[in-house]
Amino acid sequence: MQGERDRGPAGLVGRDRALSEVAEVLRAERLVTVSGPGGVGKTALVAELAHRLLPGQWQAVGRVDLARLDGPEQLPQRLARALGREGLPDRGTAEALADALGGAPALLVVDTCEYVADACAEILTGLVAACPGLRVLATSRTPMDTAGHYRLHPLPLEEAARLFEASGRQWELADAPAPETVEYICSYLDGLPLAVHIAAGQLARHSPNEILTLVSRADTLLDLTIPGLPARQRTLRDSLLSTHQLCTPAEQLLWARCTVFPGPFGLRDALEVCADERLPSEGLVSAFAGLDRRALILPQEPHGTTYSTYRMPWSTRAHGRQWLNRLGEEREFLQRCLTWLLGDS
Repeated sequence: MQGERDRGPAGLVGRDRALSEVAEVLRAERLVTVSGPGGVGKTALVAELAHRLLPGQWQAVGRVDLARLDGPEQLPQRLARALGREGLPDRGTAEALADALGGAPALLVVDTCEYVADACAEILTGLVAACPGLRVLATSRTPMDTAGHYRLHPLPLEEAARLFEASGRQWELADAPAPETVEYICSYLDGLPLAVHIAAGQLARHSPNEILTLVSRADTLLDLTIPGLPARQRTLRDSLLSTHQLCTPAEQLLWARCTVFPGPFGLRDALEVCADERLPSEGLVSAFAGLDRRALILPQEPHGTTYSTYRMPWSTRAHGRQWLNRLGEEREFLQRCLTWLLGDS
């Protein structure tokens, strides 16, 4: 792989199990998509796994980031350049790339597939079928229809706290933050490595208690930043805006309205509080599944139980609440939620 070893901006604290599990899926399926919310560490995970795979076994190794791709028609040429197979016919077909690769052992990492998820899944599936030596690791905020799939979840609180401490060490502080304060900070960050890394970066100019105040306020949490991050992840707001643009209008509307729930909620609750003529029941059910698929709501109970409940991460809720306010619906749906709460008590 080109460039230096990439451990990602937030490192890989707490990801040993995920690395082993993705490697196991890749052994069973030659095309694996790692999905999860923005900032969960997908890029760092697949970069580390690709680094660990025996480099001597590949005739071609490539990595491509599709964040700036103008359209799916450019995909074959971008993939070809990544694998050192330039000079395809102008039409740039996947078939031409498959012919160029043949049966050579090759490893391809395709990052940020969510903007062209359907086209990417189709082309990569065709390539793997036509090229028996090719293995592909892809990342996408939107799960893709590929043979292998792994959903990367946020870190548990204790691992998020370890990551905060590891990220904060670069600032060479005289006194390490108190473990209790670190845990309080991380409790607002929902185990999202990007959020933890950004929060730890504030140690350069803020005390731990000041950071706790910053992350506990939605308006400041979303706009905290540190240098060196990609544009789409410069702040949590940038990351969430990127995901917001991927959502359907119904998903965007339901995301905003579900922020009125003060605690866990389920589909039945969303139907009672959030449905109206703009978001009828049938469309809401589909939108709810979309929020789950994009990890904008996280299950509290295992799927398949009688009634699954979900929670919305703090930063995701903050972005959605601001959107609800912008839509002019905040007062109405807070009142509807209060009526629901009183009727349920």
